[in-house]
Amino acid sequence: MFSLRFLKICLFFLLGIFLQFKGYAQNIARLRFDDDFSYLKADSLKTTWKEKIKNLSLGSNFQWSLGGESREQYQSYEHVNFGEVPSDFVTDSPHQLMHRIMFHANVTYKNTFRLFAQLNNTARFLNPNPITSQIDENLLSIHQLFIDFKFKNHWIFRVGQQELAYGSERFVASREGPNTRLTFQGATLKYVSPRNKLDIFTSKPMKMNTGVFDDEPSSETLSGIYYMHTSKKSRNNIDLYYLNLESNIRQYMFNKGFENRHTFGARIYSALGPWNYDVELAKQTGSFEALTISSFMAVWDFNVSPIQHFYLGFSGNYVPGDNSASDSELNTFNTLFAKPPFGQTVALNITNTINLSPYVRFQHSNKWLVTLRSSFVTRESLADGIFTPNMNPLRPILGKKMGSDARQVGNIYALDANYFPTKNISLQFELGYCVAGDYVSDTGNGQNVLYFALKNAFKF
Repeated sequence: MFSLRFLKICLFFLLGIFLQFKGYAQNIARLRFDDDFSYLKADSLKTTWKEKIKNLSLGSNFQWSLGGESREQYQSYEHVNFGEVPSDFVTDSPHQLMHRIMFHANVTYKNTFRLFAQLNNTARFLNPNPITSQIDENLLSIHQLFIDFKFKNHWIFRVGQQELAYGSERFVASREGPNTRLTFQGATLKYVSPRNKLDIFTSKPMKMNTGVFDDEPSSETLSGIYYMHTSKKSRNNIDLYYLNLESNIRQYMFNKGFENRHTFGARIYSALGPWNYDVELAKQTGSFEALTISSFMAVWDFNVSPIQHFYLGFSGNYVPGDNSASDSELNTFNTLFAKPPFGQTVALNITNTINLSPYVRFQHSNKWLVTLRSSFVTRESLADGIFTPNMNPLRPILGKKMGSDARQVGNIYALDANYFPTKNISLQFELGYCVAGDYVSDTGNGQNVLYFALKNAFKF
């Protein structure tokens, strides 16, 4: 069994090495509709098909381009979810191959109209456990399909199915780490200038199903305003935002109901330099059934570079939980559609936690990004549990001990190494170990978690 697993890992890694020799330089963005290949219009030496498909003509007024990506990720767990798995699971220590292919086409007309379409294919292999999450597998879907109308120079109106991602993705994320990325169906009014960006949007997140073209809009609604200002005279930047969630599927201590939640927040951060900061504060109000929502979040990240390319940092969060199950308030913070804050090792959210995370980072040009981090996570409120990144209850568990005076959630030690041989190729190695805390052990299985992953991605 070990030799077979080792062989699969070696073949996977060799595929990544092979791909890096096939790379070529292009301006590829994290959100693919933001790709910029305008420099090719003035390039008369376009010789490869890879360059030609980025600047194709359909007459004098239409331009179009093609692109895509292939990502293969091998993951191995020992005691996933602290060993607390459903009864129909075959093992709590699975290994799996996560596969993803995406293709897109972009058509523009006179720089005033654009059609963007993207297909998605994700699948999970090797793992004998049932597929329980919509992010694991989605065999074929229309991931994005929207049109843009550009008017008055800086304004764009976008309508259709689209990815949304803002700031550090603590509330609205593209969800790059898991297998299937997140997409929304709705409309966005955008203002774009060199120093200022503004999005006004209303949308419904898509519920990704496992079959072919069977995705559907969720019953939830996410709307908001997000403003970003990049300073020209200093390194200081600021984001300001308001987000509104209407939902009837989230639950708090196993109680479901209609939720109308308002999030007001600000993020101040620096451009990369010898010392850096990123601080985000948010306040939430609204209602959940008969309860009044009152909660807040504080997240920070400070680092300094004592020598070139190396950074010493200290990040963390203070996000209180619910004060009491018998009062008229709900103090549980909802991170809406955030990326996993602690990576893939444990499916843990920052809600109702105090987290202190010292780290060391190596960042060299655009080739290497390596982070070694420790995260010490405790529970803030004894009256509240802990949650997964998509706000499902992680602890307590129905049918097991509900109340506990323990606070320690876990200590997470993680190494994340990324190598980018070209703008098209990325290779990633992840190693994580989580020591289960007293609270986790007191309310269910409390096995320590070991996580290992290799990933390669090719984008064009």
